[in-house]
Amino acid sequence: MRSAGPGKTRAVVTVATSLVLTLVAVGCTIERPPPQLVGQDVRVTLLHTSDIHSRLFPYHFVPGRVDQAYGLLAGEGPYGGLARLGQIIKEQRAQASRSLWLDSGDCFQGAPIFNLYRGEAEFRVLSELGLDGAVIGNHEFDLGAHNLYQQIVGWAEFPLLAANYLFEDPTEPGRPKLAEVAEPYRFYDLDGVVVVAIGMANWSSLTGVFEGGNSLGIRPLDDAETVERMVRLVRPAADLVVLVSHLGLDEDEGLAANEVSDQNEDLMAGCGPDGTRSCLDGVDVILGGHLHIVLNPPKLVQTDKYGHPTVLAHSGAFAKYVGRLDLVVRMGANNADPERRSQITAYTYENFPVSCGPRARSSDPCPNASDPDTLALLHPYAVELNQLLDLDGVFAYVDTPADTKIGRNDPSGGDSQLGNLVARAMQQRPGVDADFAITNSLGIRADFEQGPLTLEAMYNVFPFENSITLMFLSGVEVRETLDFVARKSSDRGCRTQAQVAGITFTMVCGENARAEEIYLGERCRTADGTIDPGSGCLPLLDEGLYRVAVNDYIAAGGSGFTVLKRNTSKQNTGIPLRAALMEHIRGLNDCAPDVLDVTSPEAESVLELYGPVTCLDETIEAHDDRIFPRFE
Repeated sequence: MRSAGPGKTRAVVTVATSLVLTLVAVGCTIERPPPQLVGQDVRVTLLHTSDIHSRLFPYHFVPGRVDQAYGLLAGEGPYGGLARLGQIIKEQRAQASRSLWLDSGDCFQGAPIFNLYRGEAEFRVLSELGLDGAVIGNHEFDLGAHNLYQQIVGWAEFPLLAANYLFEDPTEPGRPKLAEVAEPYRFYDLDGVVVVAIGMANWSSLTGVFEGGNSLGIRPLDDAETVERMVRLVRPAADLVVLVSHLGLDEDEGLAANEVSDQNEDLMAGCGPDGTRSCLDGVDVILGGHLHIVLNPPKLVQTDKYGHPTVLAHSGAFAKYVGRLDLVVRMGANNADPERRSQITAYTYENFPVSCGPRARSSDPCPNASDPDTLALLHPYAVELNQLLDLDGVFAYVDTPADTKIGRNDPSGGDSQLGNLVARAMQQRPGVDADFAITNSLGIRADFEQGPLTLEAMYNVFPFENSITLMFLSGVEVRETLDFVARKSSDRGCRTQAQVAGITFTMVCGENARAEEIYLGERCRTADGTIDPGSGCLPLLDEGLYRVAVNDYIAAGGSGFTVLKRNTSKQNTGIPLRAALMEHIRGLNDCAPDVLDVTSPEAESVLELYGPVTCLDETIEAHDDRIFPRFE
């Protein structure tokens, strides 16, 4: 049992618990009858986080339009960090008589602390702060199932949930033992209100789980069937059924909620003998993750025939927000009877941005409080990280015109300047030297903002440890891959879902989405977007064989790149994309002596401040229609 805030406790209960609540505190066992709440309206507070991605320390970035719309304002950084997030959690719990903090997965991977400590720090901090439960996210497996098992056993004091994973026999020598430590669901008693959290883990990003005997030791179970089976099992013993989900289909923290596809909503149909009943019948709340979005207000997914609502909430990513969902629950007389069970009668939602907050002067200290216990726990990690990595070290300068940047997206929907730069670094990396390169757009997570470019900024761009994979593709395979890019992009408003170097194509969006006019070479187009016959670019030949650089994620079939997954010539070079890009940038031209750092108080020269570093301007790998969107 863990403290739920000043003067409050919460206890885990089993399905069989009905009349007596057993509380264990200070070594004593106390039995008392639960409060009689039938017919009463009771408030329950669900605190929600998701996709923390190892952002245990505050970090710098420039909030985009979506983040600013949800209160993460420019000039109020640094942002995130578990000490500030934990302070918000504790403050909100102090205001709630019945509260539960649940996380929707992917607390691993995305910052240097994970690379060094393999998840130890994440689980220690979340345990210290009193997290009640978390679903297993796909990035929890980034260092393998054995590492996840070791970190859970060593440091996690909260349950890790996954109802839609079938774990293989843990007694077999050498196999992962996650079946011993993962749970499908967990019951909680909030002073007479029984809540069950069911974990719906991600498998859409773990392509290997569909192969028998995979190294993770898991097999995915059908989501709809899992939800129906779990709800049928736990609903009679619960006043609230909560899906803690990492099922999200798309993922991009830069998009608004209406711009992404949410797999949680696909559960509305497909159950019952005729397949038309909603699988969400009996589910009160879905706390979603993996999409990296804020859904405010939450979505009323459905109301069943008895008038019971199902509410869906998302609370962002990278420790940028804490979501608070307040529910009014009318306590029913019989939770086994759909007509007489407890139900939500009203709800409100608020998301709290995790930032430094407004300051009177830029030199003022951060006014927003941080949890002192979390700061103390993280201090030794911070000291060692600073000794090993210079995250604030400047290795380049972004010398773009005022109020501009080197962006990962282009207004045209085609290739972007930063995407071109990343793909070029992959293609030209010594030892790779590919005919062309392709990488998924969503693997590039932030822009290069005007001003000094640091190692921390590179971790913002590449929070995940993807590496360059080299393969040989036939012309037919190249065409099939680019056709897939066109189809996937067509579903996202004809905004390209890939970035390339060394190849040009027309991305036709519409009912018959496809790639046309595929040429290999550089600067293949004229100003009006047509192929320049004098450019030296050569058309793709179906019978040709091409040396291609991709990232290891899409090489394994991630984001739907099944053509690349089928290819048997893959060779993972082990070269991180982040390192390749930094090396490529260092090989470009240094800043001239007259280039001034516009972010410094005295506008001193870049050379004086940082020494001879590379300058990146608006001409470096500028958007050149190498991916040319066309609606049809």
